[in-house]
Amino acid sequence: MDNNKFLLVKGKAGLGNRILAVLESILYAKITHRQLVVDWSDYAYSNDNENVFHKFFIAQGIRDTSIIPSESSIYPQVWRKNLNKSVNEVIDLYDGGEKDRHRNPKIWQKYTIDIADTNYNEDILVRWAYFHQLSKLRRHFKNDFKYLAPLNDADILKKTFYYNLEIHPNIIQRVDEFKKKHFHRQQIIGVHVRYTDLKNPYDKYYRIINEFLQKNPDIIIFIATDNQHIEKEFKTKYTNVIATNKWYPKDESSLHQNRNCPDRFENGVQALVDICLLSECDYLIYDTTSTFAFIAKLLSNIPEENIIDISKYSLKQQIKNFLKWMRQRQLI
Repeated sequence: MDNNKFLLVKGKAGLGNRILAVLESILYAKITHRQLVVDWSDYAYSNDNENVFHKFFIAQGIRDTSIIPSESSIYPQVWRKNLNKSVNEVIDLYDGGEKDRHRNPKIWQKYTIDIADTNYNEDILVRWAYFHQLSKLRRHFKNDFKYLAPLNDADILKKTFYYNLEIHPNIIQRVDEFKKKHFHRQQIIGVHVRYTDLKNPYDKYYRIINEFLQKNPDIIIFIATDNQHIEKEFKTKYTNVIATNKWYPKDESSLHQNRNCPDRFENGVQALVDICLLSECDYLIYDTTSTFAFIAKLLSNIPEENIIDISKYSLKQQIKNFLKWMRQRQLI
């Protein structure tokens, strides 16, 4: 590892997106022999611009921003004199006039390195991502990293998480307390429904859950959602429904990255607790387009036959999945 070379990973979007960016960056930093630094001081989960990453995870190989030298070469150069800013702030600073600036891949490319390239000479590289881009990194799975080459993307990310990140003990304690109170000998179906800024169709969930209940009327449904009306609807429709206590906005706005949230760090902790609990269920029903649920799947040891991806029942969603796959690889 070169002590004078750094990879700075900025937080962007929700918890699932951030975790995927960190997992890929762990591999990139090891391949390029750089020190890995993670900065989650933006408003999404920090109340006072404190870097909260290490309050979510214990990670010996990931450093805090305090080690970044003040005078260094930086790429992309747009980050020069802006390292203390968030991704949103820097994009708004230089592309504030663009209507879809936070959704346009051509704009994203100006603010993050390309992980296909491992030959940057600058001292500090800045990266962020919405989705994983392991297809770009695979060409570098050689020599010490050739063991990764035969693995699929999910297994690579799962292995990287297992060996490099530990969820903070304070959060694990909350997960264990909920499990002790609610996860008894009955089987648990973990259900994730995203239904605010992005709305995953959930009518198919009911048909699948009803089939489970016909076989086992005592099965428990653990619902993790960003929409309080969805939670109430499930609790009205079924008797054996459990959910964690969390803050919900009064309107239909997003649960996460909501400036009206009274405690943004707690909001993030509640999200990670839900992810962990989904991973501890006997069955998982989710939409693969959600990075939140995808992280739960990565953390779990749920057999594949017990995991149901709801998107496979929707042709429209399959098209969206394909377009997302194309965007991840910057093919469109």
